[in-house]
Amino acid sequence: MENSKINHFMNSIKRIFSSRQTQFTLYMAMVLWLAVITQMVVNRVFREDFQITEAFVNTDMEEMKSSLEIVAEYSGEFLSETDKKNMIHQIADSVGLTLDKDISIRKEGSRSEYAYTKQAKYAETEIKVISMEQKYEEAIRMKHYIIVRMSILQSIQSIEGYKNKLLDVLGQLGVDQKQITMRFDGTYDGTRTSEEKKRIAELLVNELHGEIALDYEEGDLYTVYAYTGLINEYIVSLGSKVNIQVAITYDEGNDKTIVTLATPILNESW
Repeated sequence: MENSKINHFMNSIKRIFSSRQTQFTLYMAMVLWLAVITQMVVNRVFREDFQITEAFVNTDMEEMKSSLEIVAEYSGEFLSETDKKNMIHQIADSVGLTLDKDISIRKEGSRSEYAYTKQAKYAETEIKVISMEQKYEEAIRMKHYIIVRMSILQSIQSIEGYKNKLLDVLGQLGVDQKQITMRFDGTYDGTRTSEEKKRIAELLVNELHGEIALDYEEGDLYTVYAYTGLINEYIVSLGSKVNIQVAITYDEGNDKTIVTLATPILNESW
């Protein structure tokens, strides 16, 4: 009796799957799922392997320089002088930087700044721990910020690796929030027309699979703001997502056209 029920069930399944309509539906479902999975894999690989430096290198500019700025907020409230110095040492160690002089200390009222700066032939690094009082609700609390700036000439592709190392060590130190700005500068000999500046900016945005949200020209300066899904960080400006800024200007004294690419946008000094 039990075997008869099983056989009946199996025969029913065979009849269902022998239907041409069912076979076609299953085939289409399989094709769609394969397409979705393939696209997910391609997107993941592309994102993991993608480096923003590639877009800049493809423009064949001269005198290239890459810069990185990370401003991070420390999660705790108390940091001793020793803690601040140790933080600077840990950050320096993570990028292979040897501290060959004392950490400078500046204090003004409730604000203090512990800093180390090193300038080499092809690189410049600055590490700071800044502490200041800030009003939080009805109380005054001490807030601490870690600031790291790096600039590298020529070997601009290495900036991505330094960024990852710095983010790892900042995570170990315990940061709540961080703002990351990457910047790339290069030059062309001579001046460029408005149309040429637009083509350069469009090339960079297209290399990053982005879309231009806003552009404007003022004198020798041409600026573009754009958005790409390849970069996680973004800001919202005038109701649009923005995480790419391209600025092109002319240096008359050196007869150079200067091209700057920043993500998410150019950040002024702290």
